[in-house]
Amino acid sequence: SDRQWAKMPDSLEKAGRCETAPMKTRELTRIALMGTILYVVFQAFSDILYLEMITFTILAFSQVFTRRETVLSCLLFAAVHLLLHGIMFWNIAYLIIFPTYGLLFSASRGLLDRHPGFVPFYGAFFSFLTGQLVDLPFLLLSDTVTVLYMLMGLKTSLIQGCLTFLVLLFLFEPVRKALLQIERRMMR
Repeated sequence: SDRQWAKMPDSLEKAGRCETAPMKTRELTRIALMGTILYVVFQAFSDILYLEMITFTILAFSQVFTRRETVLSCLLFAAVHLLLHGIMFWNIAYLIIFPTYGLLFSASRGLLDRHPGFVPFYGAFFSFLTGQLVDLPFLLLSDTVTVLYMLMGLKTSLIQGCLTFLVLLFLFEPVRKALLQIERRMMR
């Protein structure tokens, strides 16, 4: 039958794993659009020292769209970035960091809904962390090089986290409301 490709083999179902629903065209389109927006935001702000808006954007997406859409759009963004900018340590780190952020932010939706004042602190922490995590792949070269990169990047990461805090403080709620309106229109 036409739907057989979407069913899991009986052995997996018996093992207690649930069936994953196939993606609809609307969901695929939304993921592609979100991934594109993430790429554009990343590129638009990459030349502005200290202003990192990708964490803000992922956090906003995660509070409106589904976990699957958020994580897959982050994965798409990071994969496109890797393909267009080459295989470098930082680009590979993005492939791990940003989908993980999408997953963590989506999992924190309830907490952030109950405590909206926590959002700027939460986002600022992860923005700071981004600057530190992208240096970890340098461990493959040398412990000393990694420590030097992390120490040299500490000031940048701190300023980046503070700026993200301010952006989240003033822009998160208006952007979230705009995304909710877009989501409602798309569901019609």
